[in-house]
Amino acid sequence: MGIKDKALAFGKKFKLDSHHAIERFGVFFGVFALTGVIVIGGAGASAFKASNDSLSHTALYTEKFETSKTSLKGDVDGVYTNKQGDKALVMMHFPAKAQISYNAADYQAYLLGSDKNLNSEDVTTGGIKGSIHVFGSTGYVGVLLDADKPFEKQVLNLTIRANAELSHDERKQDQSSADEVANDATFTKYDQWRVLFNPGATGTTTIPALEAVSFDPAQAYYDVVLKAEEKTIRDELDQKLVAMRVNLTQIQAYTSDLETTKVDGLFLRPPSVPTSIADDKITGVSAAEAKDGVSTLTLETNHVVPGGFDLNWRAGNVYDGYLDVLVPSGQSYVEFLSKKRSEDSDSTSQQISDMTWTLSNGSNLKSDYQSSDVTMRPLTYVMNNLSQAYQDYARGKSVYQSELLLDLLRLDVKLRDVQSNGSMRDDADFLKTLY
Repeated sequence: MGIKDKALAFGKKFKLDSHHAIERFGVFFGVFALTGVIVIGGAGASAFKASNDSLSHTALYTEKFETSKTSLKGDVDGVYTNKQGDKALVMMHFPAKAQISYNAADYQAYLLGSDKNLNSEDVTTGGIKGSIHVFGSTGYVGVLLDADKPFEKQVLNLTIRANAELSHDERKQDQSSADEVANDATFTKYDQWRVLFNPGATGTTTIPALEAVSFDPAQAYYDVVLKAEEKTIRDELDQKLVAMRVNLTQIQAYTSDLETTKVDGLFLRPPSVPTSIADDKITGVSAAEAKDGVSTLTLETNHVVPGGFDLNWRAGNVYDGYLDVLVPSGQSYVEFLSKKRSEDSDSTSQQISDMTWTLSNGSNLKSDYQSSDVTMRPLTYVMNNLSQAYQDYARGKSVYQSELLLDLLRLDVKLRDVQSNGSMRDDADFLKTLY
């Protein structure tokens, strides 16, 4: 029997021929329906898997927030945990000039669980204790959660309420429950904001501050905020040292040109260099030159520019503190920095401009010859090169000592603000959790 005959026989047996149109429609509809179930089921499984993957890896769902009544905007820096996964720190910050309370006692929080559609549900991780930390006048606020065991993979809804300064409602505002916060009605009544995060996800960042037995807010602020800023400044210091070393190499080369460049037997004698830069050296190797990729470049100088600092910044870090090394005994760091700001401006650049360029016959290239004198052009060219190299080095040194090192010390001042003016609230009434 041929293929065509087999197909006809199959159709008659299952009533799929032209005489059984209704039966044929039913069979085809069933086939398509079954196919649709398989496709939709597959898509659902994929969506479910994608949701689970997101739940496993996504730590932060809220990157920005806004207070519900006063409309102050802020950013969420991230979710930070310890290696064991039973401590989580949510760091947030307002603009530095925002009118917020710097007193942790003025805040309270509510913790809810959220399902995949971000509907409120019970928190699955048990034994969570919470504390809030206000990092001085920096605008940073952190909520620390400490659980009995590693956090479950669950999106948590953290609502933070400001009971003072941020809020226009002066009534006592600490009587709500987590259930009341879940229905969102409190956002019109109180000044508060919400952060959605998942401390059990793999996308959290571990920081040393959460590994310590006791939590040090200053170390946490350093780990989260200042460490990255410090690295940027240290990189800039390194780059400036590389550029200054190039300038010193140019100075050596152009100084050698003084002896070899002559016009009718005349040559330039080395000028008298300002003492502020005369004996400077850049020692060590750059990161590109080092086998381990670690720069050891160091400025060796006997002179510090006005308003500048002589600091071995490689030997320390902001958390350990730089100011203690610089500030004289019996003087506060505020007085020390104030005196630095009042020092005279650096005159090195003017001294370089005023340098005397003496020829081998005792005459002065700048005052005894016209700048347009073509015959003296080779000597003028060497003079200008060397003078520019000195100027470039002097400007680089000024930026290095009085600007970049001051930027590093400003980070130290910020940390001291946190250490002196930071506040914490960790009583049992601070955090209400929906279980």
